[in-house]
Formats: sequence, C-alpha cells, structure tokens
Amino acid sequence: MKIHAAPLLLLSLGLSLAGVSGAGAVDWYTGDKTSEPDYAPSIVIDTSGSFASTSDFGAVAVTGAIDGNLRQSGFLGRAEFVGGGYRYDATNAGVTQLIHATQISGGALVGYNWVSPNWTFALFGGAQVVNTSLNPFDPNNATNGTHVGAKFVGEFYGNPTDKTMFSGYASYGTAINDYYTRFKAGFAIARQVFIGPEFLALGNQFYNEYRGGLHLSGFTLGQLTFGISGGFSSNRVTGSGAYGIVDARLGF
Repeated sequence: MKIHAAPLLLLSLGLSLAGVSGAGAVDWYTGDKTSEPDYAPSIVIDTSGSFASTSDFGAVAVTGAIDGNLRQSGFLGRAEFVGGGYRYDATNAGVTQLIHATQISGGALVGYNWVSPNWTFALFGGAQVVNTSLNPFDPNNATNGTHVGAKFVGEFYGNPTDKTMFSGYASYGTAINDYYTRFKAGFAIARQVFIGPEFLALGNQFYNEYRGGLHLSGFTLGQLTFGISGGFSSNRVTGSGAYGIVDARLGF
C-alpha cells in the first residue's frame, strides 16, 4: 500500500490551537503563542487550515478561562473540531485503488494554565471522538469507523528575552493512538513578530510523519492574530513532500 499523504489528525491541523497562556496567543494544535495582546481575553477562538499535496484540513477551537482570564494562572476549558480529507493508493487482492478518506474529530478538555513573567505552561485532559470514512473501503486502514478515547495535551511558551521565543506542544489520543508534537523557536523581526524554525512529528496507528520548516508568527490586526508556516515533510512510505499552515486567533 502506498500512501501519498498521511491524514492530519485531530490536532494536526493547522488550527493553531486556542491559546492557553495569559502572556499571549497560543495556537490551537501547536501550542505556539503568536502574539502578546494588549488586553486580557477570557475566551479565544482559533481557526486554521493545513494543506499538503493530497490532504486538506481545517479546524476550530475555543478555549476559555473558567475563572479569570487567559493572562493569569487558572483552570481552562477547551472544545475543538477538525475536519478534512486525504487520498492515498492502496493495493488489495492485487488491485490498486485510490482511496478517498474523510475524517472528522472533536474533543472536550479541561486543564490548568501556569503563568510566570516570561513563561507559561499548560496541561489538559479530556475526551475525543474520531470518525474516518473510506471510499472505497480499505481493510488495511485501522482508523476506519468511529473511535472514542481519552486525550492528553501539554504545551509551553516562553520569551527568554524581548527578541526570542520558544514554544512547544505535544498531544496523545487513545482513540486511534494519534500523536502530534510541534516545537518552534523564533527571533523578533518586529514587536512580537517572530521568524524561525519549526519541527513536527505526527502520526497514528496508520502512519508516521516528520516535518521541518519555517514559521512567521505574530501579525496582528486589531484583536486578530495570524501566522503562516511551511516546509518539507517525510512520510515512512511516501518519502518527501511539502506542507503549509495558515492560522488565525481572535480573543474576547
């Protein structure tokens, strides 16, 4: 079986995951804080799109402070949705077919956010549901169908200096043994606008993939913050390819 492009999992979509840190915006699935807001939002909405040669996904996430706001330590709640599709070649009974997969997933999590002057850390836990539909059916794709499980997330963001940033995100879901990790480092080219490398590892019981590229994060327009990233990916079956992510965040 030859997979042209691995599916992006819940949390592997470019929706930079809803921010948890009080010190600034955290992207939904990467944990990347894109900008330091001049206000203290209690709710953030993150959206994103992730694009590759044979896959397209979009995501929405809402994160809210249970008591207080996102610029202080405290408990958080998070709801997330991811939807999209991917395509790959599969050979069964000597016949090779192009498989079209549609995947949707959602999650509900609670967590706690620790805020210090230069660093923020957050841990989440909750439930996830993942549904994958295959056309035509591929018996070798174990992610087919609806799966329910637990999900765990850890993320951090730091500004060691005014000119530097580091962020990291890691998640694991038991529904289809999906994992997603992303690490970013950046140097400021303008106030709270950073450029630098990013590295990702993602997969599930169907595939494993590694990515490396560049990100440009922290553009603001009023209360809207957005960023872009892209680079090269390596799949255990298909070899090299390209990826791109566009994300936006709005706080209230």
